[in-house]
Formats: sequence, structure tokens, C-alpha cells
Amino acid sequence: MRNFLILFILIFLSACAQNPQEKLAEAIDRALSHLSAGDCDAAIDVLEDSGSDGKDPVYIQVLSSAYACKAEFDEIEFISDDLSAIDTTSSATIMKSLTIMSLSTETAADSADYTNLRTAINTILNSTSTIGQVARTTKFGTRKAGDLGVQALILNIVNFGKFLHYYGNVNATGVKGGGSGTNSCFLNYNDPRAQALTGVSTGACTVDNDGSIVLDQTTAAGKRRICEGTMLLTNTIDILDNLDLSNSSTLSKLEDISAQVNNFKTAATAAGLGTIINMTSQSECETYLQTPAQLLDMEYFYALVFETGLQ
Repeated sequence: MRNFLILFILIFLSACAQNPQEKLAEAIDRALSHLSAGDCDAAIDVLEDSGSDGKDPVYIQVLSSAYACKAEFDEIEFISDDLSAIDTTSSATIMKSLTIMSLSTETAADSADYTNLRTAINTILNSTSTIGQVARTTKFGTRKAGDLGVQALILNIVNFGKFLHYYGNVNATGVKGGGSGTNSCFLNYNDPRAQALTGVSTGACTVDNDGSIVLDQTTAAGKRRICEGTMLLTNTIDILDNLDLSNSSTLSKLEDISAQVNNFKTAATAAGLGTIINMTSQSECETYLQTPAQLLDMEYFYALVFETGLQ
């Protein structure tokens, strides 16, 4: 009995002697085991109870993966199936093909899958005080920041497909306004510049007052969602512009996407909307929309990029 007590005390003291890095490594290892077993919540619990300060890039990656797991996202399946099917012929064909990916179908705003993917994305984006791939490289170094950037990029593309599918009210072939909803446009447009585009280069969106009722820019929830869609696009562009993917045959498709989505950046910049297309912070975007003139700029941005890009 005495020997048992001594052994117990030694084991206890050994466990207590773990330094914070060792405790974090153990939590990450346990979380990965949970993820391998498909137990997403257990993985999240282990990581969030680890006492991490969120500065370890591997911890950030695994926690992001755990939230993506809750959205039933499989990265390997996405790369092998959906990524290869994205049509990069033009910027417009990219948007349409994003809406018909296997995980894009959505029937409600803020669904559980969409929200969990949003949390997975924000786990990476909010790992630096200034949001962007350059800031991640400065903080974590080129290799680790590259890993985080690729993960955030893939998750952004998936959630962007969900966003375009639901708020664009697409049908099975990705045609805007052809779905089971009632809207043919993303927003209701009060801005004269946006109104000049509807019906001319915006496809099914032919009027100014047929926007999604849950993208109502007069409400806080509507503004938040409008910014989420914008940030999904702008952070995709930011990562693609600041990440070298040329040596990866698996991810070479992303290079083709980069060439096309930058057409949106060029168009927005030429239209005087450079502030929006270069914005990567959700909170900054929501603050931006509190000013009436800037809200009109966002309407113009949606008409120019979202309505023109998805028809």
C-alpha cells in the first residue's frame, strides 16, 4: 500500500511538473485524437480548456479544424472534388461554380454549418491584431503563416459558396434568383450608381427593390451579414495576393482563382471602392456601414461585384 501511494505521488508530481508548452502539446495531441474519431466537440473542449493564449500556430490550426469539423467539412474531400470543379474561365463563372459546390446548399441565414465555418475562419483571422496574411507572416513566420493562410483560404471559399448560394437565391445550376426564395438581387439598392447597373449587367437582378430580406441594410443583423459576405471575398483576395502557391500541384487551382478574383479588385478600385475591397476586418466593416454615404458605397460595391459577378 505504501509503495502504491509513493508511485501515485510521483505520477501526480510529474504531471504537475509539465510546463505550459508541454500541456499545450498534450492538449493538441488529445484534440487530434478526438478529431480522428469524429468527436468535434471533445476536441474543442480540450483545446479551449488548455489555457492557451492563442499564440501557437498549431493550436490555432487544430482549433479551426475542430470548428470546421462541426460543420461536417472534410478538407481532403473538398480539395479532391469541389476545388477541382471550380470553373476559372472568368470571374463570373467562378462565382456561379462556388454556389453549386457540395457544401454550398443553404436554406436559412446563419445556419449551424455556416456559423461553425465562420468561427473556424475567425479563429485564424483573429490570431493577429491586424487581420491579413502579411500580419500572420510577421507573427508566425513564412511556413506556419502559409499553413494558416491555406487553411483560411479553403474555409473562406467554402463559406463564400454558402453565402452566394443562399443570399443569391440560386437554383441547382447556380443561376441567381432561380431558387426557392423570393429575391432576385442580394440587396435593395438606393444608391444611384448601383441603380444604374441593375438590369444592365446584373443578370436576373433587374429592379432596385428585390433584395434578400435578411440582408436588410437598415438592420444591425443585415449589416453584419453584408460585411460577412464582403470579408469572405476580401480575405480570399488578400490571402491569394500574399501567398505563394506555385510549388503546390495540389493547390495550383487556387492560382487560377487568384487571377480571376483580382478582376473584382481591379473593378472595385477603379470605381473608387478601394477602401472596401482592401478591408479585411469584420468589425471595421460594420463600423464603416454606420455612415450613410459609406452604406451607399457598399450598395454600389454589391451591385458592381456580387450582382455582376453572379448572374
